Amino acid sequence: MDELPYKILLVDDDPIVLELLKDCFGDEHQTFAAFSIKEAQEQLKKSRPDLLVLDRGLPDGDGLELCAEIRKDPKYQSLPVLMLTGKAETGDKVLGLKLGADDYLAKPFEITEFKARVNALFRRTEGLNLRRAIKKSLWKY
Repeated sequence: MDELPYKILLVDDDPIVLELLKDCFGDEHQTFAAFSIKEAQEQLKKSRPDLLVLDRGLPDGDGLELCAEIRKDPKYQSLPVLMLTGKAETGDKVLGLKLGADDYLAKPFEITEFKARVNALFRRTEGLNLRRAIKKSLWKY
């Protein structure tokens, strides 16, 4: 991983879940919290996160709406999105992935599995970034 910590935007309307997620990273990564879609949109612009962890049931709408919205914006198309939600039916998971989520984890969840999925998303992102950089440098010649 990078020498600098990743920036993770955590979006959930439950302060206990947000605190649990923040605690599981400790000083390993920099975390930002949002309780609504509106706050998440503001934090996306302000903090420029490396990962978005997103709940579906938010006070001002469904987190999938935000996921679909950011996938349309070129600035955020490569931002990894992990849905972390109580909606655990197969249809919910498939919909989340179709609308742009990179991974989908149902609540309740194990912290070890959550962290493993986060690390897998970071590895995948690093690989994509490396491939883009190589491709870009090859086009110069």
